[in-house]
Amino acid sequence: MTPRPEFFIAGAAKCGTTALAQYLGAHPSVFLPRIKEPNFFCSDLGAKGCVSTLAEYQALFASVPAQCVCCDASALYLYSRVAIKRLMQHNPRAKVMTLLRYPVDAAYSLFAARWARGHENAEDFEQAWRLQSARITGSHMPPRWPDAMTLQYGAMYRYAEQVQRVLERVPEPQRLFIVYEEFFADPAANYRRVLEFLGLPDAGQIEFPIVNAALGSRSRRLDSLLRRPPAWLAALYRPVRPLLRAAGVSPVNALRSLNLAPRLKPPLRAEFRAELDRFFADDIVELERLLGRPLWRAACARGVANRPSGSLTAG
Repeated sequence: MTPRPEFFIAGAAKCGTTALAQYLGAHPSVFLPRIKEPNFFCSDLGAKGCVSTLAEYQALFASVPAQCVCCDASALYLYSRVAIKRLMQHNPRAKVMTLLRYPVDAAYSLFAARWARGHENAEDFEQAWRLQSARITGSHMPPRWPDAMTLQYGAMYRYAEQVQRVLERVPEPQRLFIVYEEFFADPAANYRRVLEFLGLPDAGQIEFPIVNAALGSRSRRLDSLLRRPPAWLAALYRPVRPLLRAAGVSPVNALRSLNLAPRLKPPLRAEFRAELDRFFADDIVELERLLGRPLWRAACARGVANRPSGSLTAG
């Protein structure tokens, strides 16, 4: 019988999914495929991974060692309208972990990550936020970006409807909701809680490094050149692009990676941040009702969630 994931890290994006996957990947009893985010069950989204058939998906887990459990960590599963249903049909006994982060911080972090990698053509998060409606119609899209739905920073982090799908599809003993701010306040204790949920022994892990820290450019001039190359350089590059693509080589991506460096994200303009806080407020109230516990309203009072958005945090 082909192995299949016993548990999923279903999202949300920039809420610690990569960090948790890396921590669990170091456990001797956990197997993660070489493709970290297959996003196979997101058939309603254009920004899927490179796995398109069931056979390709099953092949990701073909080499799982004996006594290991398989994990699929795909941060778009929560946002997708169909993924939770489909993955539970694939394995009705699967456990599903969902990480949630204060929406404003998560949305800004997602924009910053995309901008650093050249996947965003908006100059700053406020511009990207204002472009959401236009992008739904196909306007102002980043070059070669496949899906306007994954540029809807507001919709992606209005969690209540997404969490409702988890509550409806995943039996209570098989689901775990993790609050980002709480997890990274004490990663060792919360990691042990995750292991207990998964039924895995504590392997003695004591290191929990920052993963996916905010990135910026070492050289703004090089970054500008890569984003908007002059006509003469584009003309020189155009004839050799097919050959490089066939060889799987991208000089632009290689230079962009070399130019990346950890940085502090600049704080959002105070009035804009207040606008975002108001946008998500009613959804947070509904989310707290669904989960039966306080979330970021209490955190805001303690100054946790509304700290300046300039920190280096796990993504």
